[in-house]
Amino acid sequence: MNILQWPFTFLMNLIGPPLVRLAQTIKTKLNIPLYKLEVSFVLLVLVIVWFFTGRTAIELIGVAAVFFTFNHATVANRLEEQQEHEAKQSGSAQVECYNKLARYFTLKEFLWLAYFIILGAWSALVGVILFLLYYPWRTQWRKQHPLSYDKTISHPSTSR
Repeated sequence: MNILQWPFTFLMNLIGPPLVRLAQTIKTKLNIPLYKLEVSFVLLVLVIVWFFTGRTAIELIGVAAVFFTFNHATVANRLEEQQEHEAKQSGSAQVECYNKLARYFTLKEFLWLAYFIILGAWSALVGVILFLLYYPWRTQWRKQHPLSYDKTISHPSTSR
């Protein structure tokens, strides 16, 4: 675990299991993939922050930037999970540097945190917190929904 990530991992270890159960319930009832639930939650949080911080056009651009960056992160995280699973199954991954993704992700978020504090960019600051909670969230999700491969198909079957 990245040393900078420990407070978020600690928090998610406390609240993660009930959140995973809640997410699974909502995902099942709405019949949607998990990533749609994740990005919908992030968009809701960002719009609430935008609403209560003055509703300016520049802040709305920040909301959109954070939202689409989060979408990118959800895809990148799932690709990383696949590479890690492949490495465990076969002894090697197609992308040898996949394991650096979380470290770079965390480091850039802490740098953005400092920058956004100085600027007073509130939706971006909330985005940083959401991003820093995302890896521990996915770890909790994968503890209860591990990746597995069906021998009859060439792609993983999982609860995404």
